[in-house]
Amino acid sequence: MTHQDELQENNTKKNEQLSLLFAHYGRAIYVAQVLEQQTINMVAIDEIVSSQADSENAYDTIWAKYDIGKMMMGIMTNLLQQAYQIDENDMEELRSLLSTKNDLANRYFRCNDLTAAAEEDGDRMIRDFVDFTQRVQIINEHLDLYRAAYNRRSGVTEETIAAAVSARKEEWQSIG
Repeated sequence: MTHQDELQENNTKKNEQLSLLFAHYGRAIYVAQVLEQQTINMVAIDEIVSSQADSENAYDTIWAKYDIGKMMMGIMTNLLQQAYQIDENDMEELRSLLSTKNDLANRYFRCNDLTAAAEEDGDRMIRDFVDFTQRVQIINEHLDLYRAAYNRRSGVTEETIAAAVSARKEEWQSIG
């Protein structure tokens, strides 16, 4: 094998590893964004239920209030914990995951230089993303249990949620 062939093979391996790394990174960001949106949805649904919102304007006001970026996530998680009676350990994990999501989105590659990364560094980064994704999946399962308990307590049914979501989707599609 010539030196040129070795360089080409190394570049191919590096590109394959980068593709895999970015796939795992994208998935980690995606599941974190879904987690963040789920917390927003849960808090908004609690306000809709507790305020007995009964008009489109009331719904719009509530959803606008909780739109991403309009309320600090710390306040949102406190509201979530109160409404859904979430265990302190689960809340610590949720807050940690949301903080890690921000780090992944804003700072992760500042400390993990891909251009100088050795193969082991790439493997470690992939493990970081896989581990994070698994943690998000676990907390999502826990949140599903809290949401089910909340629904039972408040009388919210899957049908009423589906109808509300369907109405919102139709509205959003007419806008977009």
